[in-house]
Amino acid sequence: MGQTTRAYPFLPEGATVRSVSELTEDVKQTLERGLAFVWVEGEIVDVGLPPSGHVYVTLRDARANLKCYMSRTQALRLPAGFVPKVGTEVLAGGRIGVYTARGEYQLVVERMHPKGVGAAELALRQLREKLQGLGYFERKRKKTPPRFPRSICLITSPKGAVVHDLIEILGRRWPATKIAVRPSRVQGDGAAEEIALAIRQVNRWKANRFVNVDVLVIARGGGGGEDLAAFNQEIVAEAIFSSRIPIVSAVGHEIDFTIADMVADVRASTPSHAAEMCVPDRFEVFDCVQTHDEQMRGSMRRICERLRHRLDAVAERRVLLRPTDRLRDMERRVDDWAERLDRGGRGRIERARRDLESAAACLESLSP
Repeated sequence: MGQTTRAYPFLPEGATVRSVSELTEDVKQTLERGLAFVWVEGEIVDVGLPPSGHVYVTLRDARANLKCYMSRTQALRLPAGFVPKVGTEVLAGGRIGVYTARGEYQLVVERMHPKGVGAAELALRQLREKLQGLGYFERKRKKTPPRFPRSICLITSPKGAVVHDLIEILGRRWPATKIAVRPSRVQGDGAAEEIALAIRQVNRWKANRFVNVDVLVIARGGGGGEDLAAFNQEIVAEAIFSSRIPIVSAVGHEIDFTIADMVADVRASTPSHAAEMCVPDRFEVFDCVQTHDEQMRGSMRRICERLRHRLDAVAERRVLLRPTDRLRDMERRVDDWAERLDRGGRGRIERARRDLESAAACLESLSP
């Protein structure tokens, strides 16, 4: 029950003061009694599918949004093969309810039927087709970030938890890398223009040698379709495509996939994953270096051992142990050859002398 004005003499006479809970309950009763079963037409711009089996969606038209809730029982009665997805136009029927914990009204959906592709999803598809035709998604034009970047620039909101997580993980994994933050809004009106401006600005700074940035990371935490809309804009895609610095896109969660992810040189499933992709883990690098050091030392020991064995084998050869023995053998062979040559020469001379004497005797016997 509300309190009378006696406790608050500065209020008008007869005024009743209600608590937040009481007022919310009054609104709840008024809405739920005043509006019977209604049908609503709109485009799904956000979907939540928790493990409980309930379904949470947000419907939108040109001027307003409506949060909707569907229980697990009702979700099991959806048309066969239909799963609520962002960009689908639907007809939802149900009753108006109030979620008192947040003071929000919502449509408690009992029935939902798909109508077709919504205007936003159709525009997104057309943009994807246009960019694909321009070669924005081709893998061969994408750049590979360096394995050990000297400097990384983060383009993200300076107020969210994402930037703190990125800085903490990057610093823990590879402290040698310098980290800079180029603040930018990541959702809402004008966010796409700010992101594109930040990408172009950092590229100009590097081209003019004001900074030395090896990798750009554009990052944002998870959210619905509207929250990630800035990363589905053509101006952001053009800035990423024109960047001479490798860009890592870390937008949303693993299930979120934006045009920025498709154009970027590397796509990370989450901002934390982006930090792990950008720099190595120093402890893993240390272990790897230590392993290679041990392998190299082992290889050198084995090579030195083989060479020592070869040297020992060479050193044990007779020619090195007793080098004069071979000289003496050669001297003896020379002496033998000289003696044989001397005997051979004398023998030939003796045979020639005998042949001459025989011929002289024969000639003498025939002399007249």
